[in-house]
Amino acid sequence: MIHKRRFDSCFISKTYEELRRVFEPESVAIIGASDKIDKVGGAITRNVLNSNYGGKVYLVNPNLPRIFGRKAYSSVEELPEDVDLVEIIVPASLVPETMRRLAGKNVAGAVIISAGFAESGNSHLQSEVVEIARRLGIRVIGPNCFGIINTDIGLDLTFTFTNALRGSIAFISQSGAMCCGTLDWAYNREIGFSKFINLGNECDVDISDVLAYLSLDPHTKVICAYVEGVKDGRKLIEVGRLVARNKPIIVLKAGSSEAGARASLSHTGSIAGSENVVDAGLRQACMLRVNDVDDIFDAAIALMNQPLPEGDRVGIISNAGGLAVLVSDWCSKFGLQIPVLPSEVQRKIKNFLPPIASTSNPIDMTGGADYECYRNVLDTVLAEDTIDCVICIFVSQGLVTAAQPARAVVEVAGKYSKPVLAFWMGERSTREGVEILRRGRIPCYPSPSRVAMATSAIVYYSKLRKTLNQTNIPS
Repeated sequence: MIHKRRFDSCFISKTYEELRRVFEPESVAIIGASDKIDKVGGAITRNVLNSNYGGKVYLVNPNLPRIFGRKAYSSVEELPEDVDLVEIIVPASLVPETMRRLAGKNVAGAVIISAGFAESGNSHLQSEVVEIARRLGIRVIGPNCFGIINTDIGLDLTFTFTNALRGSIAFISQSGAMCCGTLDWAYNREIGFSKFINLGNECDVDISDVLAYLSLDPHTKVICAYVEGVKDGRKLIEVGRLVARNKPIIVLKAGSSEAGARASLSHTGSIAGSENVVDAGLRQACMLRVNDVDDIFDAAIALMNQPLPEGDRVGIISNAGGLAVLVSDWCSKFGLQIPVLPSEVQRKIKNFLPPIASTSNPIDMTGGADYECYRNVLDTVLAEDTIDCVICIFVSQGLVTAAQPARAVVEVAGKYSKPVLAFWMGERSTREGVEILRRGRIPCYPSPSRVAMATSAIVYYSKLRKTLNQTNIPS
């Protein structure tokens, strides 16, 4: 009789303990370390030595006695003590023997950077690595991966040029190039990360394992993932449903087209699967699926910085009627409600605005709306029981600068436990206002579609978490 493996709270706890020494190591050995920064081994060595990591770092290279002024060991056997984590950067054909040499070193995990495994048709070589790792009790990240980053302990085991800023978003990816580009993209937007993890071919540790670890990681509030293929759908669904009870999971799923599916197979050895099946599976796994990199972080920033709403009723306040109409249209496309405000609320709002203003919802305060208008109207709308969240809009019309309305939004939003998001349209003239909103932890977006999508993300997760916590999921 075959017994199905249970992916329950015990699995979550066990996996967390197993992977904690991998993602939070007290000692690391770089096997294949180099002093050539134009090579992967040299770039990784440079990054780990230049990072703020306080643990022990051992460099292993049989041909170099010293690397960047540090002692290098000719083999793992020469290391003076056990190590928690090894990062392997040697030709694929040498990886199995390198793994065998880890016996007796009490290694918890191996990050295999080397390519040339299942993604290149060498599945037998990858299987050999897995067999050795299981025999030695070592968890494996990769092969064919970019590495990992843990900003909480200052550890950078990647070959990127861009440092990861510290934050509360964990990013998981099956693509190394996506990691490099995302890090660079996020840096200029001051988006920080708790963990940055490239899974590569997922020969052992897969996305579900990492989700289990991150679910108990105190430094992670929101989990984002770039996924090309899913190898164990049942595992992902069961783990995802448990994790989503406490933390949102946002997924950018690639390989939905025929061409994309072919590329996925040759890229990481992942089978993308039927688009309809995958989409249904991600929904069952209680993940929010998005369509672009912007969408991942638009949603993540909203979920990280704002409280969850009670429902889907959105109040919109704006100093421009046309932009309010566009935002309303996009909110409707995302399934959000824009209710007409009660007459008594509209009468109160009229006291703060000129006679030509529109007060029904969306509220057009007209181009002269200043600090006082934004403060009074937002305060009134947030206090209204028929509104669950608010989108504030501003565009410079030559009458009011962007900074004062932004200060009003930050000031009033802090008084309520309802989410407030912003759409400040423009570039040069709105820069100061956008910065004020960012410092005040008000998510601010550059377009109607993006602010509506981010609003729908927090509404979706709020409904999802209520449903999950009211459902009896076996633990």
